[in-house]
Amino acid sequence: MASTESKVPKIRKRRVGLLWTLLAVFLVTALVPLLFTAYKLMDISRESLESASREHQRMVATAIVQNLDSVVTRVRHQLMGIGHYLGGHLERTHMLDALRGDELLEPYLKGDLILMRYTSREGTVLQVGDTDISRDEALSTALFEAFATAMVGDDYVGRPVIVGGTRPSFVISVPVTARGAVRGALTAVVDLGAAWGRGVSAFATNYMVLGLDDTGSLFASSGVPDVLLDEDAYRRLEIVRRHRVDPGVLEIIPFTSPEELGAKEYLGARAATDRGWGIFVILDRDLAYASVADMRRSVIQWALFATGLAILAAAVFAGAITRPVKVLVDRSRRLAAGDFSARADIKAHNEIGDLADTFNFMAHEIRSYIERIKQAAEENNQLFLGTIKSLAAAIDEKDPYTRGHSDRVHRFAVAIGRRLGASHRELRNITVGALLHDIGKIGIEDAILRKPAALSDKEFEIMKRHPLKGAHIMGEMPAMKEIIPAMRHHHEKWSGGGYPDNLKGEEIPWIARIVQVADTFDAMTTNRPYQRAMRTDAAVARIQELSGVVFDPKVVAAFKEAWISGDIRAETEEVAPVVTEAC
Repeated sequence: MASTESKVPKIRKRRVGLLWTLLAVFLVTALVPLLFTAYKLMDISRESLESASREHQRMVATAIVQNLDSVVTRVRHQLMGIGHYLGGHLERTHMLDALRGDELLEPYLKGDLILMRYTSREGTVLQVGDTDISRDEALSTALFEAFATAMVGDDYVGRPVIVGGTRPSFVISVPVTARGAVRGALTAVVDLGAAWGRGVSAFATNYMVLGLDDTGSLFASSGVPDVLLDEDAYRRLEIVRRHRVDPGVLEIIPFTSPEELGAKEYLGARAATDRGWGIFVILDRDLAYASVADMRRSVIQWALFATGLAILAAAVFAGAITRPVKVLVDRSRRLAAGDFSARADIKAHNEIGDLADTFNFMAHEIRSYIERIKQAAEENNQLFLGTIKSLAAAIDEKDPYTRGHSDRVHRFAVAIGRRLGASHRELRNITVGALLHDIGKIGIEDAILRKPAALSDKEFEIMKRHPLKGAHIMGEMPAMKEIIPAMRHHHEKWSGGGYPDNLKGEEIPWIARIVQVADTFDAMTTNRPYQRAMRTDAAVARIQELSGVVFDPKVVAAFKEAWISGDIRAETEEVAPVVTEAC
């Protein structure tokens, strides 16, 4: 009897030991690797989401700025045209008696224009549109400033004013001259709210957007909560303070609102128009990472569920689960190693079977999460490429003579890269580098980009800065390290003498040599203000002549192979060229 009792503690101790051993093995070999993998993937997803969000915010801010700048430019050019016509009339008749305001100005009062008026030096006024708004105090002051500025021969673009307390507008004016003297001022009131609405609806539907004039006063907003607008609270945001100190910078920064505004974390992008108006695109960081937070909660819930089930199974069936545990350990190790197809095929109608089913279900869920993360990564990649193409299109839009240039250079460069045996990653870098090779032209004045003639020496020196500007714009992004050489060095020469760094031969990055040939071919085969498009075969022959002087001979050889095979075609080419020995 005594011997029997002495054995009981040993049996109980063995059962307790097996239970805890089983729990430790299961948790270490299954749950810990799964949780580590899940959290690692969530961290990667978080970084990808933040990077994509930053790039998209940068694109949105830039697009809204360009939209507002285009409105100012378009209205100014329109007024200059009308003013030129009016000045010609005054030169012929010396008076306005034969003109009526509605006949002269009414045809042009459309789109964003609210009011148009001509005011002569003598005080004669012709105006059409919503004339009642001229009684608004702020707008009346702007109209007076516009008239005074125009009468001394200068154009005037006023800062935004809120008409009627709700309607953002701005005043623009040009002088009207006749016989060498200023005879009056042609002024327009532009509905800035319409242009703002178009830009926000097209680019920033999911963001908070603020528009401030050059004094820091709010003239428009979208999606911004009242707490950030009441009593000029937006002025206390870090991104707004940075803009007021240095308004000419395009940047994205994370920041936290002050305690009195809730101490919320945001991602903010800022950009400035040519007039110094600041555009701020802001995103709540909690919204940006909502999908990651949901994933984390789900992983925690399933991990807790699996842990509880493991404890129950180990306590009740410790003596009968050795074999299934080995199976589960083996499958867990495969799963932790990245084999997400691993499944535990255990035939059991008890808790062990439930545990195996739970493991399989959890593996299925993890695989589903991973597939979603991969899908999200692919979507982020497509968003990135879409953003790059949109940015390239925006660059081309600045210069009407090179519209579509970046896309064509991208297609030509990829065709050359394939002939040179570029890898998938290298082809992707070539794609982005070619699309953005002229991004530096964003920083070149429109007067130079849009000049319908050859550039002067001084203007050409300014234009030559665009490779450095492009490299500077993208230089803050580590992910663009392999792509920046395409922007900086696509105007170097194989034998030296190019710009900006006077590199030669193999010193010139490979990607830049490819983009250079593609860029030159498109420039030769498209009409420009200072040259007519060359025939395709003549352009190919010319590029071959410059092989070893301007271009890398290997790249030129690959270019010709792609052209002969039909992979490269100029925009205006209708039929395949005939390949001759002269080429």
